Amino acid sequence: MPSPSVVLPRRLVAHVRRGHPWIYADAIQPPAGARTGDIVRLIERERSRGRAQDKRVGAALYDAESPIALRVLTTQRGDRPGPELWRRRVDEALELRRGALDLERTDAFRLINGEGDGLPGVHVDHYAGYLALKLDTPAWHPHLEALADALQRARDLEVRGIWFKGHHKSKAGVRAQGRDDTRPPGPLRGEAPPDPVHVREHGMTLVASLQRGQKTGLFLDQRENRALIRSVSRGREVLNLFSYNGGFSIAAALGGARRVTSVDSARAAIDDARLIFTLNGLDPDRHHFAAEDVFDFLERAASRHERYDLVVCDPPSFAPRKQAVPKASSAYARLHAAALRHVRPGGLYAGSSCSSHITAEMFLETMREGASRARRVLRLLELREAPLDHPSPLAFPEGRYLKFALARVD
Repeated sequence: MPSPSVVLPRRLVAHVRRGHPWIYADAIQPPAGARTGDIVRLIERERSRGRAQDKRVGAALYDAESPIALRVLTTQRGDRPGPELWRRRVDEALELRRGALDLERTDAFRLINGEGDGLPGVHVDHYAGYLALKLDTPAWHPHLEALADALQRARDLEVRGIWFKGHHKSKAGVRAQGRDDTRPPGPLRGEAPPDPVHVREHGMTLVASLQRGQKTGLFLDQRENRALIRSVSRGREVLNLFSYNGGFSIAAALGGARRVTSVDSARAAIDDARLIFTLNGLDPDRHHFAAEDVFDFLERAASRHERYDLVVCDPPSFAPRKQAVPKASSAYARLHAAALRHVRPGGLYAGSSCSSHITAEMFLETMREGASRARRVLRLLELREAPLDHPSPLAFPEGRYLKFALARVD
C-alpha cells in the first residue's frame, strides 16, 4: 500500500527545501487516509503542456491533532524513514558531541536535539549512561521501539537504561485516530535510573532526577553558561535567582565566590542545591538558600539595602505562546529592574530567556528598559545562545530559543 502523500503549495516547497522542518495544518489539505504517526510523502506538483507531474520533495511525520501537522524527516532522495535512518541520525548526533565535548569531564549532555539532529520532536539527554527521552508529539509513538533500539545501539555509547518522559499532549488525540499505542512515562530499555543520578559537568558534580525533575532532569542548555559564571565569580558575593537545584550557584561557589545566595520557590529544588554543595566538598552552611518567591525575596532585600557583586537571573519562560510576547517583555523588564537594583556598581548581571518567541534583540531591549528603570547603565560583555549539543537548522528560528547575556553594571 503506497504511503499517504501531501501536495505542497509552491511557497511551502521552497520553505521545506531551505531547511524549515515544520508544516502547519492550516497550510495543507490533510493527507487522505493518514493517521497520527504515519510517514507522509511530500510532493511538488508541476504542470507542463497541460499535464501534471509530481516530484518528490521529501518525507514527514504526520500528527493529525497538532497545529504542526507535518515534521519533515528528510529531503534527501536516498533516505527512507524508518529504523535505519533513526540509527544513522543517532550515530551522527553522537559523533558531533564526541568531537566537541570533553566526555571525561562532562557526562551530561543533549544527545538528540529534535529538529537540529534530523529527528523533529525527539529530545534525548544523556546522564552518566542513562538516557531521558521526551517527545513533542505523540506521532513518534508508533516508532518508539525502533527509536529506542537506535539509541541503545548507539556506536560506542554504553547505555544502562532509557527512561521515557512521555510527551506534552494527552493521549486523546491519538485515540481519536483509532490508535491507542501511546506508552506512559517509565523505563523503556535496561534499568531504571537511580533518583537522583550523579553527573559530571566540566568536572563538577551535579544531580539530576530523570523521573521527577524539570525538563529531563537538568537544564543542560545552560552548561557552558555555568562554566562562564564559574570563571567570573572569584571573590564575589553572588545572588542566583530562579536557582532551581543550584547549577549556577555551585559553579559560582567552585569559582571562588565569597558567598552564594540561591532563591527558588520549590523547596525540593533548594534541598537538592544544598546536597550538590556537599557533593562538591563545599559547606552549604557558608552560603544562603531561600525557598521563596523571587519577587518577594527581592522586595525584602530592597528593604534591607542588600547588594551583590554578581546577580544571575534565569527565569522560566514568560512567553510560551506568540500572543504572550508583549506581556512577557513587560515582565522581563520589571524583573531586570528589580534585580539590577541589587547589583553593586562595577558588578555583573547575567540575564537569560528560554522563550523562542523572544528574539535576542527583544531580550536585550528588555534589559535596556530594566536598566533604565533601575537607573543603571549596562555594558554588554557576552551574548550567547544554546551550546553546540543543541544544534538548530539555520532556517528554523523557532529553534533558537535560548539567550544569555552577561553585562557590567555601572
